Amino acid sequence: MLKEERHQYILKKLKQDYRVQVTMLSEELLISDDTLRRDLAELNKLGLLTRVHGGAIAKSGIPVEFTKRLDTGIPEKQELAKKAIPLFSENDIILIDGGTSNLELARQLPNDIHLTIYTNSFPVVNELIDRESIDLMFLGGKVFPSSRITTGVPVIKALQTFTADWYVLGASNIHPEKGTTDPNREEAFTKIAMTERSRQILVLGDSYKLNTAETYTTAQLSHIDYLIVKDEQVHQIKSTWLNDAMHCTVI
Repeated sequence: MLKEERHQYILKKLKQDYRVQVTMLSEELLISDDTLRRDLAELNKLGLLTRVHGGAIAKSGIPVEFTKRLDTGIPEKQELAKKAIPLFSENDIILIDGGTSNLELARQLPNDIHLTIYTNSFPVVNELIDRESIDLMFLGGKVFPSSRITTGVPVIKALQTFTADWYVLGASNIHPEKGTTDPNREEAFTKIAMTERSRQILVLGDSYKLNTAETYTTAQLSHIDYLIVKDEQVHQIKSTWLNDAMHCTVI
């Protein structure tokens, strides 16, 4: 089998199973483990998968550019945001970072509850700026245009001035082993700093994000308090992702 054919086989297998293992796949393709590792390294370099110990994990395949994600899975985002809203209480301090799912959550925040919102997301600010019941705080820093957020040292320094009751973590990908991940290193560092300044972490788990991973881990699954998924996925995630050491609640 030619290298190009092997690559197509690997990508097809990832699409079906979300993960491939070197030993099993090398036996299927009748090639050495070293040859397969080189194949995976090439595909990883091309951004077509994520290398992990012993194999590779699928990427979500969604665009990195914020504006290109706005029209992706709108009904599902609305469903997940609706499930998350009841978790918030009067006078909560909520930290919301970037992402189109997080933007939908901001849109659904009720008008009759007083909240303090910290965010580094320009779209979230634009959505909430006229809400009289919300004290809105923008975390300024280096502008990251593709995600419509700010990042860097100024954001991280501002985070040291408060502790959030909730952090709504915008996840590009969610995997049971890798946790939440991001393709950008600087954005990932900002998210890590946000997790450290929050009492509880909430993630909206759009179905196309599940079982996929990028390069930089932002939070382990054991650090997430609530993972919000579609109703039909709740049982599957509880039974296959979680173990006794994890306190993550799936709703």
